[in-house]
Amino acid sequence: MESAIALAKEQGFVPEAPKAGLPLPRPDRRLISDYLLELYCSATGPNGNPNRVEYIWLDERCLSDDDQQDNEETSKTQRSIELGKLADIFRGATQVAVFCHEENCDHTTLQCTWGQRLFTLPEILHAEKVLRLTRSVRRDGMTAKFVEMEGYKFREAMQTNAAKHNKWHSFAMFQHFVNAGSIPWQQAVHALIVEAIRRDEAGDFHDHKYLGKVLNGLLPRRARIEDLGNGRWRDLAWLLELNQASYNAASLAAVCSISEDNTVNWLGKPIHPRAGNERLEPLVRAFPVSLNSDVPLMIIGGEALGFRSKPLKRDRYGLYNNDEMKGIKVSSFWIAILCVTLGSVYVGIGLYYLGVGLYLLGGLLYCCVELFASTIYVERDGWVFLEDKELGDDTAAKLGPQDYNLRILKLWGLFSLRSLH
Repeated sequence: MESAIALAKEQGFVPEAPKAGLPLPRPDRRLISDYLLELYCSATGPNGNPNRVEYIWLDERCLSDDDQQDNEETSKTQRSIELGKLADIFRGATQVAVFCHEENCDHTTLQCTWGQRLFTLPEILHAEKVLRLTRSVRRDGMTAKFVEMEGYKFREAMQTNAAKHNKWHSFAMFQHFVNAGSIPWQQAVHALIVEAIRRDEAGDFHDHKYLGKVLNGLLPRRARIEDLGNGRWRDLAWLLELNQASYNAASLAAVCSISEDNTVNWLGKPIHPRAGNERLEPLVRAFPVSLNSDVPLMIIGGEALGFRSKPLKRDRYGLYNNDEMKGIKVSSFWIAILCVTLGSVYVGIGLYYLGVGLYLLGGLLYCCVELFASTIYVERDGWVFLEDKELGDDTAAKLGPQDYNLRILKLWGLFSLRSLH
């Protein structure tokens, strides 16, 4: 939009200054975007069929209006959903046109204004073909031309420029999307977060309202659009939790700054990598454990639990302490009684060896069942406290399907905590 405004001003159209904190009115934004469409047509017209039909996605023409007066809330919700799908839209595009108003800019350098926008990340990282629009000055005035190139070659050029200026997070990000086998997701996730936050702040969006929506289509696992709102760091923490199998949390925590707010138990934005620490090894190997305080390096919202003072032990009474073993316990008991009874009968009629053998068989079978049950259960010699603020009165019904032993819960104590029975 900044480049489109520059084009409009060159043509004599000066939009009315919006009120503080508000975007340009929708009609003005659409008029301004038309200047970009005219430039695109002037550059591509001589090189193709003038009567051809093209399907073009232009945000200001295709996204839902967010300032309608009749149904403002519904409109904002629809626009929010569409913004969360931009990565998929540009991934499916035949080609992506890249443009900024600076003269002779090839859009791969770090100085390009196009490369400073947050939403250009989903626009370019999966593009198969790139249409690079460039303006230059000639005797007859300003003119535009385009160069069509493969998407991976365009990203390789951006990767090269990032390396020249020691922007190693950008280098790693583009290297991953050029050849995913060279840079693993563990490094790419960190690089994406650093670059997304840098671009968001470069666009003067320090509240990071759309950070989650932009990264949602670029990480291995994605969240539902309705789960990403205006939670600032909450959206990022949720995406990190969904993608925890694709990166090393300790490594990410090792290069994070101090938290800027306390809305989530996540450290602040990642520190920008500099020359010399692009291969920074994790400074921490695990999260510290504490009994009475929050974990300082916990990225995902969680609480600290102390280690057990003694190791877990097999429950030698597992056959008797677990309801699911009730049927086996009763069956083995009656089989043992039957063996003892038959053994007594054989001893009574003088078949001593057969009777003693039945005694031993019954005891051996029962001991085997008892030993089997003791190997699949551990001793539960402590308490498990569950806060039921969110679960409500049906705590057992919700937890039971996840763990069979949590289906029987009883009230305990003055604080209405539920203990494992």
